Amino acid sequence: MDYIITFLGANPGWSWMIVGAVLFALDVMAPGFFLLWFGAAAAVVGLIVFVIPIEFTWQVLAFCGVSVLSVLLGRALWGSNRDGVSDKPLLNQRAKQLIGRNCVLATSIQSGRGPMKAGDSLWSVKGPDMPAGSSVRVVDADGTVLIVEAAG
Repeated sequence: MDYIITFLGANPGWSWMIVGAVLFALDVMAPGFFLLWFGAAAAVVGLIVFVIPIEFTWQVLAFCGVSVLSVLLGRALWGSNRDGVSDKPLLNQRAKQLIGRNCVLATSIQSGRGPMKAGDSLWSVKGPDMPAGSSVRVVDADGTVLIVEAAG
């Protein structure tokens, strides 16, 4: 064990390469795509140290600088959602996904409120009083309450 520590202390380029490999491995095990850039930065610093032996303080500063550059480069080249527009804008808004859908009331709407089954869920609805069996169209959503009107 002492031999390994002595070797790595005498060869900082290999130390940075090992740090890079560990960060790559952690990126594979961790969710996301983030540690990859720090692993790449460590590998670059390892290569720099192989070519130009520099003090440890400058190695750490180089790692910080290359890390920032690699993260920015990675986000520019492979960053998700560069234009800010989602391909599924209603993914986590189930009530809004139902807007425009026609449903049949299982029970009546009384005093402007009632339940309605849409898909496999029971929803609270607001709308004009209607008897059970009426066909309604979802026109809006207020939180988890669907706003309905008579389907025509």
